[in-house]
Amino acid sequence: MPTAPTISPREREVLLALADRLTNAEIAERLYVSVRTVESHVSALLRKLDARDRRELAARAPGPATPAGLVTGTPRPPTSFVGRAAECDALVRLVAESRVTTVLGPGGMGKTRLAVAATEAAASQFPDGATFVNLVPSRPGSVLESVAAGLGVLPHPQQPLPDAVAAQLAGRALLVLDNCEHVADDVADVITALTSANPALRVLTTSRERLGVPGETVLQLGPLPAAAELFAERARAVDPAFDADPAQLAALCRELGGSPLNIELAAARVASLGIEALRAGLADDPLRVLATGRGPDRHRSLRSVIEWSHRLLDAEERTVLARVSRFRNRFALADAAALAPDLSLGAVSDVLGRLVDKSLVTAHREEGVWTLFDGVARFAREQLAASGEAVEVGVRHREWAARRARELTGRLGGDWRDEFDRVADDLRACVAEGEPAHDLTADLARLAYARGFLAEAVAHWRTAADRAPSAAVAAADLARAGSGVHLLTHARDHFDLLLVAAGRATGDPATRASCLAAAVVLAERFRGSGFITDPVPDAELDRLLAEAAEAPAAGVAVARAWRSGSGPQSVDPEAAERAVAAASGDPLLLSAALDARCTAQALAGRPDQAYRTTEERLALVTTLDRTDPHAAVEVLDAFRAAITYAVATGALSDALALSRRAAGDPALAGHPYWGTSGLVTTLALTGRFAEALEAADELWRASLPRNATLGVPLLAAALAAGLSGDEPSMAAWRARAAAVAGVPTPAGSANLAPLDAFVRARVALHTGTGLAERLPEAGARFTPGRFNGYAAGVAAELAVVLDAPDAEEYLSRAEHHATHNTWTAAAVTRALARRNGDAELFAAAAKQFGELGAVFEAEAE
Repeated sequence: MPTAPTISPREREVLLALADRLTNAEIAERLYVSVRTVESHVSALLRKLDARDRRELAARAPGPATPAGLVTGTPRPPTSFVGRAAECDALVRLVAESRVTTVLGPGGMGKTRLAVAATEAAASQFPDGATFVNLVPSRPGSVLESVAAGLGVLPHPQQPLPDAVAAQLAGRALLVLDNCEHVADDVADVITALTSANPALRVLTTSRERLGVPGETVLQLGPLPAAAELFAERARAVDPAFDADPAQLAALCRELGGSPLNIELAAARVASLGIEALRAGLADDPLRVLATGRGPDRHRSLRSVIEWSHRLLDAEERTVLARVSRFRNRFALADAAALAPDLSLGAVSDVLGRLVDKSLVTAHREEGVWTLFDGVARFAREQLAASGEAVEVGVRHREWAARRARELTGRLGGDWRDEFDRVADDLRACVAEGEPAHDLTADLARLAYARGFLAEAVAHWRTAADRAPSAAVAAADLARAGSGVHLLTHARDHFDLLLVAAGRATGDPATRASCLAAAVVLAERFRGSGFITDPVPDAELDRLLAEAAEAPAAGVAVARAWRSGSGPQSVDPEAAERAVAAASGDPLLLSAALDARCTAQALAGRPDQAYRTTEERLALVTTLDRTDPHAAVEVLDAFRAAITYAVATGALSDALALSRRAAGDPALAGHPYWGTSGLVTTLALTGRFAEALEAADELWRASLPRNATLGVPLLAAALAAGLSGDEPSMAAWRARAAAVAGVPTPAGSANLAPLDAFVRARVALHTGTGLAERLPEAGARFTPGRFNGYAAGVAAELAVVLDAPDAEEYLSRAEHHATHNTWTAAAVTRALARRNGDAELFAAAAKQFGELGAVFEAEAE
């Protein structure tokens, strides 16, 4: 026996409409679908029912005695249903399985629209029909009358209204009660009575608050998944030409909380404001911007939605909501309790739970924290400001912030980052309020720095200095700000802040002397880092040192060492040793003193000794507290020096290992150009050209400050490009190096000249072009530096290839460097092999380069 055809609920509706002799367009209007969809359903019905035409389909439509699928009272939505298909399917299933189903969510989240769609989709499951009742007009005590009116119930004389309503809902029927939150208690009583009278009855409700009836199943409605799609559709309704970048639109919808009502309200304003102005307005005052609706009063603005819920709160709920609105982000129970000392912890917990039930607060149960949607928080802050306890709650909030900041600084060596991220906006807000809370400001600076927010940390330390209780504390704050600026830009700004700190310490001679001595050391040590175009005159440095020497300070000995030489950045070895001895009890000062010794050794032509000193220094500074910017400056410079002298001695494998350590060091993690600079150089020198150029691109995108030191890796990138056969790229990298160093060409910088000469000469040797022009450049007398040996080595090879008359002199000078630089030694071996045509020497040179890790040179001829 053939089975009866299966007809979907939507096809049944189309069949009934055909029986009413409606056209496809009229059916589409009745069912809120497209004409094409109607045509598809008609075609399917013709096939399923084996009908020849629409007349036969109309004749086969179910008669009025079959009420299955009939729905009364549903509002006619003015717009399409977007983005809740999964929730609709889930709700249809829940309505079939549960006696009472509540769609729960804050105002404007689309509860009514979803309930309408689900009711229509589920109607075929209810042979005794479905009735939709809007309870917005209801008041306490009148819910049953509203339900009766929605059902069209007219009780017989002497028949109680509850009995009449129950009789109308006999059998398997669906009752939909929309907007229950303001009459929740009455709704619960009515539902309990009706479901007790008819176990087959199913009830679907929408509410901002749980009803708490037996057997209630809750569907919590969250942000709209297809928020951007809804915004675009609604925006095009007011501006057909509307178009927006998808990422920008997604960000806007996130800012709107994924609320369909907020999206509808915002989309209505996009034609007159545009996306950027709309976002700016939302950031400043969303309660005002989202106020253009033309629907029901309670949905005409975001403010009216929130006011509707706020009026339903009791006094205790309103008080707690106002207090927790002070929090800018997620808050825990203990945080909320700190702002409500007049309530027990249990009372605060209970009220928060009630506010969650009323959809004004969101609970994140896995984390044990709560949040307020931005519009609710702003509205509640308005209520707090208008109350008599705004000042007192603000004081409690700042006291709480100070305790949390101090607690987190005590946990810097452990697990603290997630917790800081949660409370950071609150700490920032309390600091920005301008109260003289020095400790909170300084603690926030330390936490921000440790989290990698360097510019923010600098700003907080400068603010802390203005709130400091003493000159010594202010000077310490400014010194830390200076170290942070050093990492952000260059040493000149650090120097200036040290002088400001010294000025603040006029009444504290020891603190003032320490600041002045540190400024002198800084100006000498980092002459190529920020002092390129604005060097501090020698007379000024001597004056600062003389004033610092008037008070006892260990830093004075280090400053004297750095001013002990005959010229800029020249150090007398004995003065350096005195500085090391004087600074032995202070790791930061000792690092600067060891740097002075290293400089003296390098100037004496002993890069090998300088390298050993940098290893000692690196071992010292890597034990320092990485959450202190003073330490980061020393760590940065120690790595730089260690890599510098490893390269200067030809220890390229060591240099590469050190560079990789620096790139991954936590003290440098937030400063991409400092961590990456040494890596680019060593990758290029070891022949890893593709990796070097990739790292150089990353370095260049980091917006490099003007600093001659950072020109070195850019010239190394030029070497990698040139030896890879890309001369235009080589020229571009040389131009970038000059720009960073602040000179017309790299040759104009004493720091970069020997490396630039080496790069150009080595590429010329590789390509066989322009050798004669490059020889005098590479063979020039340079200021002592780490690349002098490389330039001398390639000059010797060029001289041999060119059969220059003074080739022996070039070889002799290269051999002098070879005593301290194994790369130069290998280059000399290869130069001799070229001169003598000696295959064994070529093999020996290749072996020497290979042992250094210079893979390109090992394979070169």
